[in-house]
Amino acid sequence: MSTRARSSIPQFRVRVPTKVVAPLRGKRVLLSLGTERPFIKVVKIGSDVSFSLETDDLLLAAARQANALDHLRRLFELTEAEPVTLSHKALVALSGEAYRIYNEIHSDSPGDPGPWSFHKALHRAALEGRIQSPPPAALMPNEAMTALAVFGEGDLTAAVNALPAGQFDSLEERFGLIGDWVLIRQRIHLAQSDRRRFLHLVGTAALDAGWQLRRNAEGDYSPDPKAQRFPSIETVTAIKPKLKITELFGAWWQEAKATGRSKKTHDVYKGAIDRLIKHLGHDDAGRVTEQDMLSFKAARLEVVTAKSLKDGDLPGIRSVFGWAVDNRKLSNNPANVIKIKAEKKIRTRSKGFTDQEAGAIFNSCLSYAQKPKEDAKTAAAKRWAPLIAAYTGCRIAEALQLRKEDIRKEAGHHVFDLNPLAGSIKSGTYRLVPVHQHLIALGLLRFVEESGDGALFAKGSYKRVVDFVRTVVTDGRVQPNHGWRHRFKTISRNLGMDHRIVDCIQGHAPRTAGEDYGDVSIQAMARAIAAIPRITTKRST
Repeated sequence: MSTRARSSIPQFRVRVPTKVVAPLRGKRVLLSLGTERPFIKVVKIGSDVSFSLETDDLLLAAARQANALDHLRRLFELTEAEPVTLSHKALVALSGEAYRIYNEIHSDSPGDPGPWSFHKALHRAALEGRIQSPPPAALMPNEAMTALAVFGEGDLTAAVNALPAGQFDSLEERFGLIGDWVLIRQRIHLAQSDRRRFLHLVGTAALDAGWQLRRNAEGDYSPDPKAQRFPSIETVTAIKPKLKITELFGAWWQEAKATGRSKKTHDVYKGAIDRLIKHLGHDDAGRVTEQDMLSFKAARLEVVTAKSLKDGDLPGIRSVFGWAVDNRKLSNNPANVIKIKAEKKIRTRSKGFTDQEAGAIFNSCLSYAQKPKEDAKTAAAKRWAPLIAAYTGCRIAEALQLRKEDIRKEAGHHVFDLNPLAGSIKSGTYRLVPVHQHLIALGLLRFVEESGDGALFAKGSYKRVVDFVRTVVTDGRVQPNHGWRHRFKTISRNLGMDHRIVDCIQGHAPRTAGEDYGDVSIQAMARAIAAIPRITTKRST
């Protein structure tokens, strides 16, 4: 598939799979691409299908392209499927989709009553076998000239009745395109023995829709009793079971978990999926369009920043729908339509803590006293987590998930074992980081020795630690978590350290394949850690 510009108007083109070219060659197919801005197209199948998308609005063109591709792929799949026979009730339920699409496209803006009168007249004449070779109905009431040529300018009802009934069988010519549209949308390869009966039902549904739309055009929007006559489409057992978004997420997570994705990722992505389902008002993955995703984007931007949407909701939704495409459960990823420009960031200070800010945080941590009713492990988190982050450049969350067994001696050095077995590690890979001598002098090893087995700090203390640091450094331009990571990088550059050693300490990935060769030893990291200057505090240590 491609979109190529002809005078700046995007073009749709998709190659027809070789195995279905022969049975489909010459077939005409109705495409209904959008309802808010109706775009109805009848295309002819050859070795490929191509047509103009008839808009220079790139978002609208992308939506039309995706809808057309989805419809044609369904047709290609159906061509190889086994035909099925259906009950009368199921056929009536299917014909209701023809009634629905007419009203979905036209009810808000039905236009003038006249075109609907002509459209209905051709429908009825074809249904009753009164005319030969009628024009194919293609969801649009634009056949006034044809109807005038057939029926004249007098009373339409009388003109239709004047033609003898039962002379011709023109159901295929009049309603074949609409009938095929319904079957393709619902992924049903209907047996030829059921086709004529089905087309008669489709024609009757289209006629009913024409009556309702004519009344709408005259200003009458009262409910149509005939709209209630169609059984629910859910009663048609031949339709493929609905693919739920929640089920897609569950299947995605089973694979993601096996490849090492964290529980934190699961929770963040699930939140995004839940918000999408709430916005859509349904849980049907097959019904999610690019227009739905653009609507979701607009709704979310009313309550969150563009950065929050880009970094929070979109990765999860794109990943889940992308997994569905990769595993042949969906034909396209509707979330790919969302493009969010990066916000222009204005920086007015360093991202890392200054020496003064680092000293102030250390003094507050070292002087912190456990509050009444405060959990001892929460108080310990406030005392030690920022200090550990300062001398390792780790994330606060990584420091907080340390267990007693994660601080030990290795290759002659005391080390932190930042390990995904203890909790979330962004890279998914463990790393050993030597303990700075200042932390030892401040009593870290003694604290570890006196602690019980398992986690050193309280679960869920991240926000409490971040809020505590915020009371010391109130400048919102530096983050309590990443402020230490940026500071660590700055100091290491000032000291001329090997950037690969520093990246290994902080858990940053190699920038080239060459950098990934060989290991960064504990001895190399220990020399780098030892070179980090001690942070000045009120205590002389």
